[in-house]
Amino acid sequence: MTFLTIFSTIIAAAILGGGSAGLLGVFIVGLRMPFITVFTAHAALAGAVFGVLFGVNSSLSGFLGALFGAILLGYILKDRKVDPNAALGSLFSLMMGIAFLGIGLNKGPKSQMLSLLWGSLLFVTSHQLLLMMLMAGLLLGFVIIFRNELKALMFSRELAALVIPEWIIFNLLLVLSAGIITINLDIVGGLMLYSLISNPAVAATRLAHSFNQALVLSSFFGALSALGGFFAAYWLNLPVGACIVLFSSMIVGVSFFISK
Repeated sequence: MTFLTIFSTIIAAAILGGGSAGLLGVFIVGLRMPFITVFTAHAALAGAVFGVLFGVNSSLSGFLGALFGAILLGYILKDRKVDPNAALGSLFSLMMGIAFLGIGLNKGPKSQMLSLLWGSLLFVTSHQLLLMMLMAGLLLGFVIIFRNELKALMFSRELAALVIPEWIIFNLLLVLSAGIITINLDIVGGLMLYSLISNPAVAATRLAHSFNQALVLSSFFGALSALGGFFAAYWLNLPVGACIVLFSSMIVGVSFFISK
């Protein structure tokens, strides 16, 4: 594989991963459940760690872990009287405990497991790029088809339940979140993925004048964060994940300045 091919794969992964994370972030922030990113990332991390421990593909086991977490969360939140963030706090501690238990059980080198915490855009493969394309397409299609239902869901789950199949749509969103978050583990890692999803959405909602504009801006800011962070890391010889986080935070800061 030539250097140009590797470089183009990294650029494409940054655009797809960051853009899909930004688009997803609008709904996560809109539902006032930003902690879901941290929870799902650690559920995926737990699945990936045990995948490495038992010799299973870490991407597949990571997705299964995130999917299990999403299904468990959806079942608990079926009772709309349960506070979502309280449920997320309890489940997050469970997933974090499972993940670090798996790391502790591994008697050999822990470098592969620990790399899931930090991630690295530099090691994204063409296979992962195809998965990013698939998940980005599924998320975009879901948003287009259920655009009005998602807007109602963000306004009020209780009122949305009166007119739409709220629980089904909410759980489909959770499953898509599991997929998007899992594929982005390799870009910024489980510990810092929160920023790539929440920061572009926060910046977009500060600047947008409509729902559609917020979707477009958040996707653009997500892709820009991943690309900007990558090039900053490349030129300054710094960790890629940390640079992506800082770049996305800078976008939020600029948005607050402009929105005034």
